[in-house]
Amino acid sequence: MEYDDIIKELGSFGKYQRRVFFLISIPCLLTGFGAPATSFILGNHKHRCKLPFYENDTFAVQSETHLEIINGTIPRNSDGTFSKCTIVVNGTEKKCSEWVYDQSQFERTVTSDFNLVCDNLHIRSHVKISLLVGFLMASMVSQLADVVGRRFMAIALSTAQIGIVFAIPFSSSIPMFAALRFFEGLCILAFYQVYFAIVIELVGPSERILAGAIPNLFWCFGQFLLILLVYFERDWFYVMLFLAMPTIYSLIFWIPGLVPESPRWLTARGRIEEASKILTKMAKVNKVHKKFDAYKIKQDSDPGMMIILKELLHSKVLLKRLLIVVSNWFTVSFIYYGLTLNIDSLGGNLYANYALLVLVELAGYCVIFFLNMTGRKPLHLVAIFGCGVASIGSILLILFAENTLYWLHILLALVSRFGISVLFAVLYIYTGELFPTVIRSIVMGTVSIGARVGSMISPYLYDITDGKMGKMLPLIVYAVLTITVGLLSMRLPETNKQKLIETVHEVNERNADLVSHYEDIDESVEALQLK
Repeated sequence: MEYDDIIKELGSFGKYQRRVFFLISIPCLLTGFGAPATSFILGNHKHRCKLPFYENDTFAVQSETHLEIINGTIPRNSDGTFSKCTIVVNGTEKKCSEWVYDQSQFERTVTSDFNLVCDNLHIRSHVKISLLVGFLMASMVSQLADVVGRRFMAIALSTAQIGIVFAIPFSSSIPMFAALRFFEGLCILAFYQVYFAIVIELVGPSERILAGAIPNLFWCFGQFLLILLVYFERDWFYVMLFLAMPTIYSLIFWIPGLVPESPRWLTARGRIEEASKILTKMAKVNKVHKKFDAYKIKQDSDPGMMIILKELLHSKVLLKRLLIVVSNWFTVSFIYYGLTLNIDSLGGNLYANYALLVLVELAGYCVIFFLNMTGRKPLHLVAIFGCGVASIGSILLILFAENTLYWLHILLALVSRFGISVLFAVLYIYTGELFPTVIRSIVMGTVSIGARVGSMISPYLYDITDGKMGKMLPLIVYAVLTITVGLLSMRLPETNKQKLIETVHEVNERNADLVSHYEDIDESVEALQLK
């Protein structure tokens, strides 16, 4: 009997699964804090040079006398704003080494504490990337879950995160802050990937949509909570300290039996007795009175990870899928972080803009509740080609209506964000269903590497050039990528409501059956034509 059949007998999403699902989903709410917080603790903090011999100088004008001194000391740019990096001393304009910061939007940031402005501006860019580099490393670390188990990795990562996030507010230097943010990124994303493997392997085929969608909803709710926090607390030290406190919750995972190992993983690794105990407990909690025999589960002997990887490399079907899926993840992450880091282009209030983007993102994630009706492939293709069309529309607006139709610029940006959110949600489920259990965590880690490379490159795309071309270049790249990858994705199979694949051999068998099916159709059509 197949594992999915056993799960159906025990309750595809019974009380046992719901309890585990809820307990382990709480940390996903906290992952919505990490990356988005960068926009607020490392934001573009407005500043100018500090006036020499003026003890209580502030960015805000204090009086007419203060304004006169500023006008006589701080040179103005061509647009009438004060210079950010130079000061006039004895009639000579030169660079300054001290600054005052505007406190109308941020009271205190990492930028202001460590003066990451002017000649140090490039350091701020690198520090922003430190979390994303941690994401990249997480994509490699999470693959260990296929070797040591899902539960062990989830506990180790969530526990390590506690110490790291509590240390961040007390960073005494930029290298220390960047290093801690790196490890924070590693822990939160690796946990998210391991978490996804646990929940998707505990439920039946028809419940994978719910299992894949709710973590994304938790992510969005976490971002809404972050917006409320940073709106009322404008000091980065207290923001990070408040964000660290909820991580203590993860210590409950150490309670034996509260969060089980994935029985699907145990079965795939040949540890049938351990899987039997967990499934028996699942049957008891779900109040399934039918006699359950765990040894009915169809299992193959565990050939070892090196043999499995060798089979993967020799499977042309899986290698093609892997390349296409990696290109999807690269594109989605590249555009997602590009749109997020370019939030100022919407104009207006930073906090309101971010809330609007998160609201659109939440709507995008909710679309996948219709995934069982539409299928994975159709929704995926509509979303990715939709992003391409929105990017082309934005390019045309910049060419012919750069300084008009602002509402349409904003609308197209939101359409892109919506499409990317749909893609993110679909890809987590679609990728998990396209590859067998024995290498699922390795594949999730591999495709995530592609995503992290995309996210790391994205911020620099906006700095290559300026002017009209500077605005169009990211959109041109977005359009080319989405259309190209969309065309490649047409070769992926549909996986809607199908049983999860367990071994590499099963993939090759299914593909052979599919080829045989189409060959039979071709022969039938040819026979009809001959008649």
